[in-house]
Amino acid sequence: MTDRAGWAPTSFGARAHDYDRLRPGYPLQALTEALAGGPPGTALDIGCGTGKLATALAALGHEVTGVEPDTRMAEVASANGLAVEVGAFETWESGGRRFDLVACGQAWHWLRPGERTEKALRCLGPAGRILLAWNFGAYALRDAARLNAVYASVLPDGLPAGSGGRVSLSESDLDGYAEELRSHGFQHVTRTAVPWQTRLTSRQFCELLATESRHLALPEAVRRRLLGEVAAFLDAEADGGIGVNYTCLVVGASAAG
Repeated sequence: MTDRAGWAPTSFGARAHDYDRLRPGYPLQALTEALAGGPPGTALDIGCGTGKLATALAALGHEVTGVEPDTRMAEVASANGLAVEVGAFETWESGGRRFDLVACGQAWHWLRPGERTEKALRCLGPAGRILLAWNFGAYALRDAARLNAVYASVLPDGLPAGSGGRVSLSESDLDGYAEELRSHGFQHVTRTAVPWQTRLTSRQFCELLATESRHLALPEAVRRRLLGEVAAFLDAEADGGIGVNYTCLVVGASAAG
């Protein structure tokens, strides 16, 4: 896997219920456009977490099986009605099963480049499709500079970066993922973008931040202090809430038939 600091993606499980409650879902419009109106079938959701993407795929008629390395996240997914198998995708065995769709929401960047695409391809049936989805958020705040100042007052060196110096995933990274798919024989690679919005209270926003990788990498005492300062700022300066403008970005492709 890539982009790790001194912890693993299984650290998300410490906030599994908050993750399920507050992490954004996936607009059906974005998934429908990326799938080009193809019929529903069997789907494999890699790194399914608590089932955010799987729930949307099931709503479109797909029969979804999830693979998740963290037992705490898998328990929430199972409680949400998802058939989930616990294990890391790299070592998980399909048992000869082939799927019409292999999907991955907000987790592809944790897997090893090249190997992830090769294994996904082996899990697909003839002319199957792959769908990689992310939500990128931007805060709708009158005084974003003041929020930045709150962060700087607690973290003068900024949030921890991932291994290799990466600070965070960016939309431009999706160009590399699309090229990786092409280099492994996937065809008709597409990129779909659907904007959507939500508004969170200061408490919801801080609970959401506490589920994100770079905040989870902080020592607990530092994280508590930071989020307390953020909540106080929002309560005093932003009417106790914050808007988030999301863009759901989906990279889709088809395997050669």
